[in-house]
This record gives sequence, C-alpha cells and structure tokens, in this order.
Amino acid sequence: MIATLSTKGQTVIPASIREAARLRAGDTMDVGYAHGMIILRKRMPLTPVKIRALLQAGKNLPVQTEADESVVLDAVRRVRALRK
Repeated sequence: MIATLSTKGQTVIPASIREAARLRAGDTMDVGYAHGMIILRKRMPLTPVKIRALLQAGKNLPVQTEADESVVLDAVRRVRALRK
C-alpha cells in the first residue's frame, strides 16, 4: 500500500491496516526509526498483571559485574564514534 505525506507531516494509515492493528481514533502510538524503516506501534497501557510479569522476569536476570559494565560502556563508545 502507498500513503502520501502531507506538508504538515501527516499521513493516513489505510483502513485495512487500522482494522488489522485494532487502531481507533484517539489511540496513542509509539513512533520509531530503525535501519531505514519508520515503525509505528499501538501504545498499550501497563496493567498490574503485566507489571508483575516484568518484575518477576527481572528477578531471573544474572547479576551484572564490573566486567559486564565495561563491555557495555565500550560498546556504547564504539556506536557513538560511528555516529560522528
């Protein structure tokens, strides 16, 4: 499907896609950009059940060590250097 961008930066999501994604007027969406793609995602509120599941999943993560922290910091530095 093809959509056109207006001078105000607006576009229309085709009806068939809105229906498939269960989008309704007034819904909020997360917008992102990655690898040449614009990504739209319907924002879903966190429910108490989802919050409990996230907290429980976090308990099963390994403990981060100083070595892990330095690996992450090095990776961040490399990515930032590529952006310059």
